[in-house]
Amino acid sequence: MNHERLIKIIDTITEHSVHYGFQMIGAGIILIVGWLLSRFVVRIVTRALNDRKVDITIGNFIIQTVRWAILALGFLFALSNLGVQIAPLIAGLSVAGVGAGLALQGPLSNYASGVTLIFTKPFKIGDIIDVVNVQGEVKDISLPRTELLGLDGSIVVIPNKHIVGEVIKNYSQHRQLEFKVTVGYNCDVDKALAILESILKNNKKVPSNQPVVAGIKEFGDSGIFLQAFVWVLPGDYGDVKFSVNKAIWDEYKRQNITIPYPQRDIHINQKA
Repeated sequence: MNHERLIKIIDTITEHSVHYGFQMIGAGIILIVGWLLSRFVVRIVTRALNDRKVDITIGNFIIQTVRWAILALGFLFALSNLGVQIAPLIAGLSVAGVGAGLALQGPLSNYASGVTLIFTKPFKIGDIIDVVNVQGEVKDISLPRTELLGLDGSIVVIPNKHIVGEVIKNYSQHRQLEFKVTVGYNCDVDKALAILESILKNNKKVPSNQPVVAGIKEFGDSGIFLQAFVWVLPGDYGDVKFSVNKAIWDEYKRQNITIPYPQRDIHINQKA
């Protein structure tokens, strides 16, 4: 009796092993085919997007959506091959998704904001922007976050929910560069302005079609404040700023134009 029961148990185990073994192999094949299909379709979609010169941010979003959609379908087919009922699973995931959505409103808002940024395109990869008191070059735009390369070389990661609705300055074309110089009251202001304007116009990285605006900003306690504006390419901002400041210092020193430092005159009245 024990011998017959042992044989029956072995037969049952063998039968289930063969049955579910083939199902597991089939599910594995489906996953591999889905992965290969996703790579093939992504290559086709990438080529089509490049031919149509679709914006890189939108292109990346479409590519990632296609890839994950195919992988998700492959995963569902693999589960179906294992005998899992897909319809109740999807219904259960939908209910769980609603609960998770309520619990994760903060993180999910980043994804919603990411979709808004991708399709409204207030900036793109490679632009130099100023947002939420952070300035840098846009290196990546994904659904949850945007990455900037800061002016100091650091990587700044900003959750997208903090970007949507904020004031964004985009310096993708030209960026305004401001110069402030103080000269003494005894100086020739017209000469100082002419030198400042000449330095800016003769700088090789200042586009010739960009105007130079220079004038007197205000009168201070120690001197006259001169101000000048010029528009440069974003990548030349730092070089132009440093080179022009050095040129102003050298030329004003050579032309005997005084750049005063803050000072106060103190008068002491002595009573007899």
